[in-house]
Amino acid sequence: MSTGASSPKSFPPPGSSLSCLGPDSSSPRSPRPALASGPNSRKQVTLLPPFLSDQAQKVQALGTFYLFCQATGPADIRFIWEKNRHALETCVPMQTHALPDGRAHALSWLRDTIQETTEYSCSVLSSAGNQTSKVHITVMRHEALQQEKWSQELATWRAVAGEHDRLMQGWRKAWESCSKDTF
Repeated sequence: MSTGASSPKSFPPPGSSLSCLGPDSSSPRSPRPALASGPNSRKQVTLLPPFLSDQAQKVQALGTFYLFCQATGPADIRFIWEKNRHALETCVPMQTHALPDGRAHALSWLRDTIQETTEYSCSVLSSAGNQTSKVHITVMRHEALQQEKWSQELATWRAVAGEHDRLMQGWRKAWESCSKDTF
């Protein structure tokens, strides 16, 4: 009998939960305000990087993209996602994991496609307060995508041509120094 044998891992792991946030959620829009500060400050809600503003900002029309929002806070932590200042009507996954100090870590992610520039916000709410992260996602026109692609290709070509020129200069110097040497 092996002592190193382990049982199959379950998902989500023990101490975690996976849920769906949607329009049928019964959580209130506004959390109760935090009643105390000081020693309880470790219980406050905190958004963690990467913030929405650090994520996808330019996408192709109808191209799929993801946004992620994560935070720590009291066990009653929850997210509200908005698109153009309206609560999302679709189910948005959220995973929470209990931390050893009694707080919780929560992660939520959104998968979407858009046809026009759109503002997204992810608000994390709890009895200890709330925080919001926002981003404007710009839809790039096909012509703009082609121009950006050409600009990237041109920059790559210039870098390769510059490197080739440096190599040729090195060869020229080596050739000239060889022709000056007499045997």
